[in-house]
Amino acid sequence: MRIGQPGMQAAIPRVIIYLRMSLDKTGEGAGLERQEQACRALCLARGWEVVAVVEDTVSATDWRLADRAGWSQVVTAIEAGEADLVVAWHLDRVTRDMRDLEALIELAIDKGIGLATATGDIDLTTDVGRMVARILAAVATAEGERKAERQILASDQRVARGKPNWIRRPFGFNKDGTHVPDEAAAIKQAYYDLVKGKALTAIAADWNEKGFRTSAPSEEEARPRAPRQRAYNPTGLWGNVAVRLLLRNPRNMGMITLYGEIMGKGSWKPIIDEATFLKVDKLLADRQRPESLKGKLANLLSGIAECGVCGGPVQATKRNDEPLYTCKGNKWKPEEGRGHTSLPLDYAEGLVLRRLVEQMKRTNRVSFHPMPTGVDVSPLEARERAIDKRLNELIVEEVTGKITRQQLHAGTAELRHELAGIQMEIARAGSFGPVKTIDIEAAYEEFGALDLGEQRGILSDAFQFIRLIQRGRGRPRAGEPIWKPEHLETEFTPEWQRVFEPKA
Repeated sequence: MRIGQPGMQAAIPRVIIYLRMSLDKTGEGAGLERQEQACRALCLARGWEVVAVVEDTVSATDWRLADRAGWSQVVTAIEAGEADLVVAWHLDRVTRDMRDLEALIELAIDKGIGLATATGDIDLTTDVGRMVARILAAVATAEGERKAERQILASDQRVARGKPNWIRRPFGFNKDGTHVPDEAAAIKQAYYDLVKGKALTAIAADWNEKGFRTSAPSEEEARPRAPRQRAYNPTGLWGNVAVRLLLRNPRNMGMITLYGEIMGKGSWKPIIDEATFLKVDKLLADRQRPESLKGKLANLLSGIAECGVCGGPVQATKRNDEPLYTCKGNKWKPEEGRGHTSLPLDYAEGLVLRRLVEQMKRTNRVSFHPMPTGVDVSPLEARERAIDKRLNELIVEEVTGKITRQQLHAGTAELRHELAGIQMEIARAGSFGPVKTIDIEAAYEEFGALDLGEQRGILSDAFQFIRLIQRGRGRPRAGEPIWKPEHLETEFTPEWQRVFEPKA
């Protein structure tokens, strides 16, 4: 707030000039300097005394009047009796919101304050002035809504064509969809590191140490944020939350999203293959891992296997120095005459691994990791082209007024869902990159040589569920084992039920 010298004559109206501009990217709008020049020229022509110039550099749409620092100074000066008039370049510099306009009208009536603009005076203390102000505010609101509609339509068109629809450059990419080589390499390595059990915090620390930063905020984002807007990270330093959000973004596997939903394949080259992305996404989704288990997964089946009684995750513990997998609800229930499930740790892990290797032999699988399907994708690709064509036709029909925007959304929703499924199938049918094969006769040794994180990732991919079953009441008969294979139920995922041609 730049305060001028007080006037010598009380009869001379004292003026506060209020300037606001969120961002003038093109130079076509009234910049702050041009606004001030126009307002000062008005004051000079009318013989008014400028006692202060106040600036706000925020959006009128995002920021309510009461939340703007500059406008708060104006109100304080008015309430202190230090000004008689507020001068702005246009009413929309003060507000575009009808609710804020009503608050401004109340202030004008209460304090007898006038509002003048370089484009015409508005006397908010009269009914005619208030009517004009409300009309102007309504026009400004409508202009903002039309602009938003155009932006949404343009965004939908870019998505339908598979074009990048990024407000600013995402980490790993340029805005045109090409890769930033060192950033893309870091992202790709992070996926592999996570599968091997590396922590998100460790990945974030590595990136910060190497000088990587989150995508730099634009000039607009670097400005103060409105109270209802998401805060941005001014330092650009990575943390585990930022890394998690980045690695779960389908953009990295070449998929385009709209409002959080995968809409189809993007026009840019993916950083990571779909199989690895889905594996890591599954890990990061933290499925079946309540808060009490996080940070404690030092065993193969903790948080993966589930209780056959309550469906909750099991964890490793000890009973009489014997390692067990047990449900947290495994306490004696007098009303039931039993507790929940438990199984010796070594027995459970050995049984799971034996079933895994036996399944590999039955299906001729030669890798712990996803393998190409080898199916003919020609029909899928033909349908993909047909859907792309129809999506573009619907957009043209909406632009030319043949259908409404609601009809456009209704017509494209089902097509986009089908398209996403087709593109997933095409991706699965193709190569997932180099597939690490193993000697099936040495599968136990190969599995044992892997990091715990990678072992757990393989089990998460292979098994639909691993379930501990209650042993039943009473002691086993003489000579019978206490624990039997039926005390552990497993079911393989569709990916692990596929049968491959025997290796020649």
